[in-house]
Amino acid sequence: MKTNKSCIVFLSVIAFYSYADNDPQFSDFPVPVSSGPFVKTVSLNDKQQHTEKWKEFIQSELLNPVNFSGHYRVAISKNGKLPQDCGNDGWVCGWVIDKLTGTVVSELPEFNNNTKYFYTVDNGTPSPDLFDMEIYPNSSMIWISGQNSPKNQKDGDVKCANTAYSFNNNKFIKLISARCEIDVGGDSNADSFLP
Repeated sequence: MKTNKSCIVFLSVIAFYSYADNDPQFSDFPVPVSSGPFVKTVSLNDKQQHTEKWKEFIQSELLNPVNFSGHYRVAISKNGKLPQDCGNDGWVCGWVIDKLTGTVVSELPEFNNNTKYFYTVDNGTPSPDLFDMEIYPNSSMIWISGQNSPKNQKDGDVKCANTAYSFNNNKFIKLISARCEIDVGGDSNADSFLP
């Protein structure tokens, strides 16, 4: 029994690494990390009509260290902290702040015709805990795993994906995307992918 489990773990690790080798890597998108000087005050344009709470959130994030693509700060709001800015279904939303200029240059990447993410558990309750994002200060690549519904429900259904993007000229360019996989236990008839 011990040998079979070891063999399964070994084969799983091999499958993971062979799949991961085909995926884009953070090291494929290197950028130098700036040490500033950085601005200390957010500069908003006329199109960025948000609540005072959002402006305070963005201002506080601007003062935090670079966490993405050389001189940017990705600011994420979870747990419905900004319901007027994220919307009722937008449990997780985020923005890219250029620390050199203090400007908000982008929202999270658009997926399923929306930039606001959530994850629905079995009973239909949105849960921000399962949204995941991976970023690094020295790379212009971002991995996002999340679920959202289109802004207009007539445009389609809720979808979930694991997607890698590169950030170039303040825009996200999709590199690769796959459906979200879930653990179905021993049920061989169950669909192991979310919509």
